[in-house]
Amino acid sequence: TVQQQQQQRRARTGRVLAVLAASAGVFGTAFSQLPGNSKTAPPSARRQFLTAATAGMVGAAAAGDAGAAELFAPMPTGTGVTNNPKFQMKMPDTEALLKEKQGNYLGRITWLKGVCVETDPEGKTAKGVSDYVIVFDADAPCGEGKAFIHAAGPGKFEPMTAAAGPLVHRYTAETFDETSYVASYSSKVGQCADLPKGGADPLSWEIASRVRGGKC
Repeated sequence: TVQQQQQQRRARTGRVLAVLAASAGVFGTAFSQLPGNSKTAPPSARRQFLTAATAGMVGAAAAGDAGAAELFAPMPTGTGVTNNPKFQMKMPDTEALLKEKQGNYLGRITWLKGVCVETDPEGKTAKGVSDYVIVFDADAPCGEGKAFIHAAGPGKFEPMTAAAGPLVHRYTAETFDETSYVASYSSKVGQCADLPKGGADPLSWEIASRVRGGKC
């Protein structure tokens, strides 16, 4: 594996460094054995020093030659992560992670403006509906001039499933001046009713029924 290859390369690096340290020790030992100052040492002593140092270097090089060759050799093609055509990074399923953390809850309706979400049969819910807001689905098969009511005020929010009619439904939240008008729809949440009239500041998003083949 890539991890094992990295461990082997680190081990070889340690061996090469040990070889270099040993070579330095050979020089130091040979130098310390010279009688007096190296500048005034007799020729025979200098020759002994050079002979000992050379022998030490040759021995050290022989011991670490294989490790050094492996250490500085280029990595074989296809063994790393970046140059391995067979390596494929698995990307996280963000929708699955979101569902795991939040279930079928989408957050506040103000976050949903212009958003499209695919849903399973259990549907999606939201919050943030004030006393002045009605959420409805005009794409539901309720008949002419009617809509399916999902929320009216801050109470119940009926899940958005897009279970019938178009594969992708457009859901709308509108604000109304009279809380009494909104309250008149609170008993109609979860069923078809007359399409709310006179609303302002429409905010829309889409829900696609995945089980029926709907896609965003």
